[in-house]
Amino acid sequence: MDDVAIYGAAGFGGEVQDILQQGGRYRPVMFLDSDPATHRTVVGGLPVRGGLEQVDALWRAGLRRIVVAIGDNVTRAAYAETLQVHGMELISAIHPLASLSPSARFGQHVIIGARATICVHAHVGPHAVLSPGAIAEHDNVIGVAAFIGPAVRLAGTVTVDDFATLEIGATVIPGRRIGCGARVKAGAVVIRDVPPRMIVAGVPADVDGVRRPRFVAETCGVP
Repeated sequence: MDDVAIYGAAGFGGEVQDILQQGGRYRPVMFLDSDPATHRTVVGGLPVRGGLEQVDALWRAGLRRIVVAIGDNVTRAAYAETLQVHGMELISAIHPLASLSPSARFGQHVIIGARATICVHAHVGPHAVLSPGAIAEHDNVIGVAAFIGPAVRLAGTVTVDDFATLEIGATVIPGRRIGCGARVKAGAVVIRDVPPRMIVAGVPADVDGVRRPRFVAETCGVP
């Protein structure tokens, strides 16, 4: 069993710790976190050793595997890329009760919760998250660092672009596209494409306020 660190000591980090412990392939041994208030504390029985400043020392000590448990999509991807530059190996955390079609394809460093279902010919991009009970039906394409919340239901041939977020219980009908950096609020039902960075809510989903912040626009390369 290989030792692994988890970057992110909040609630999502605890979920990732549980996935790894139940999976049995990796043994989580510590947290790292950017919040100094967490340093030198114990979370879920594991010490929080510090932040990014500790990474080179961990690498020299032989601890070179890590998973980033940060909910914000842009931040999760940015930290993952920084850790790779420092020589760390990004690993995936996949719950043993997740259902993965043999024909589905997965990028590096994905997080998949219990009873998530990824169906035939689906593709899940790097740094993406599928929360417990999420369903990605046939031929779905889930982009880089997208976040699919608990019990989200994506019908066939749905595309979720990079950095998009679907909150708990959202539903998307077949063939629709959720644009880069968009957010679908909890319980919404999407029957039309959602433009990049747009926030939508309701049944059927409609615009809920303004577009998401500028840093999301810069990441997505859209106005």
